[in-house]
Amino acid sequence: MLAIPELFGAAEINLADVNLLQAKAPDLMLYALPGVFFFTIVELLVSHFGEHKTYENKETLGSLLIGLGNLTVNLLMKVVLVYAAICLYNLLPWRMLLNWYTLIPAFILYDFCSYWSHRISHYNRFFWATHVVHHSAEHYNLTVAFRQSWVQHFKVIFFIPVVLVGFHPVVFMVVSQLSTLYQFWVHTEAIGKLHPFMERYFGTPSNHRVHHGSQEKYLDKNFGATFMIWDHLFNSFQYEEEKPIYGLTKPVTHKINPFLLNFQEYIDMFNDVKASRGLKEALFFIFASPGKIHHRKLMPLSMATYRSNEYKHFKVIVMITVFILLLTSLVSAQNTAEALPTPVGKNLLFFLQRTPDANTIIYEINFRRDGTIDPQKPVIGSWIRYEEEQKYKPLTGIEQRFAYGVKCRSLGKDEFEIRLAAYKKMPLYLLKSTADNTYKMYIKNGDDNLLLKRVFVKVDGGSFWFPKVQYIDLITAHSETGKEIIKRIAI
Repeated sequence: MLAIPELFGAAEINLADVNLLQAKAPDLMLYALPGVFFFTIVELLVSHFGEHKTYENKETLGSLLIGLGNLTVNLLMKVVLVYAAICLYNLLPWRMLLNWYTLIPAFILYDFCSYWSHRISHYNRFFWATHVVHHSAEHYNLTVAFRQSWVQHFKVIFFIPVVLVGFHPVVFMVVSQLSTLYQFWVHTEAIGKLHPFMERYFGTPSNHRVHHGSQEKYLDKNFGATFMIWDHLFNSFQYEEEKPIYGLTKPVTHKINPFLLNFQEYIDMFNDVKASRGLKEALFFIFASPGKIHHRKLMPLSMATYRSNEYKHFKVIVMITVFILLLTSLVSAQNTAEALPTPVGKNLLFFLQRTPDANTIIYEINFRRDGTIDPQKPVIGSWIRYEEEQKYKPLTGIEQRFAYGVKCRSLGKDEFEIRLAAYKKMPLYLLKSTADNTYKMYIKNGDDNLLLKRVFVKVDGGSFWFPKVQYIDLITAHSETGKEIIKRIAI
């Protein structure tokens, strides 16, 4: 009668026996290094002397420096991870014995966890920062496999289920190395497409080239490491069709410095959080998908966040105006917008008026003494007190912070995103006009940019706390045709 091998019932592992445990786990990575370097050198020589160039000197050096740093980090982290795996293993009542056949289910489960670790790293900026270095190369060759983040160990949390199932720590360490080694050979253009069965169900160079492609159809596809079945199950599979264009959608400017290559995304994240307007936006810049963050920071014509509902932006001005009116006392209403004075000035961008108050808030370009725009504060707001002999008065601290002030953020290339302090969700854009090369303020209206000239609010009665707003007029002009467009929002 065939004996059924014993599976569960393993004793706890003494932490003092870690060295003995590591001796039981073969260091596959160390054994594989000669082969890794051999095939890399062969590919490099073929590229150098052949017609198909897949290596670039600076990029290759950057990959090697990143790889050396990663080896150092792995040596330092190895003992920590082993201790953590043993501690979790000892807590379980269903500990598995150390048997070779447990490698098979452990490897499958590890690959499943690897799929989700990889996929989440593309949809969450916090984890993308631990992965972006791997996608920064613009040439696809075996050295790209060396581009592993020095802080990728954050993602070990995704592999905790492998330990919690009860697999022995030695098994966990072996399958981890096997998975890493499998992924080395797929980073090459020297191997074309394999048998259709392999291309459909396994990670291959062709499938992984797709993953590194920056074309729209290739973005966020083929996350599987060894098995592609997960991509088929979760609708992220894509066959290789046209030749991929490698690298990031925003190419890196530095190719050698391993520190910048590893930590540039963290630097950008810090700067975005620093410039954010509140906790909600700060969390967005940390945890949102890189794609959404990329669109948020693009120029207005590509702002996907605000493309879908143009009228919504005009309607929210009602909320802005109600808040503004809470800060002012009300008197008898005038009849029309035309009855109010029209301010002028070469630096004037737009102005805001409301009845029954003839006083006006103007928004102007803030030039420095040398005639250049102040990049930290490109727009300033102030009062024209028509009822006080047209005196110009700066906004008070409260008005700047909560009502009439603006928040400014540079978009680069002398372009700025401007948001009203009273309602930060609505973006305005300070851009140079192509017609006369002067700065003007624009708002988004579908696929068009409208030049914002004036905001007029008609109030008729009500009280200090609950003013009766009849309508709001946004007086704009089409940026190309110059045709005036008045958007009236009836209340």
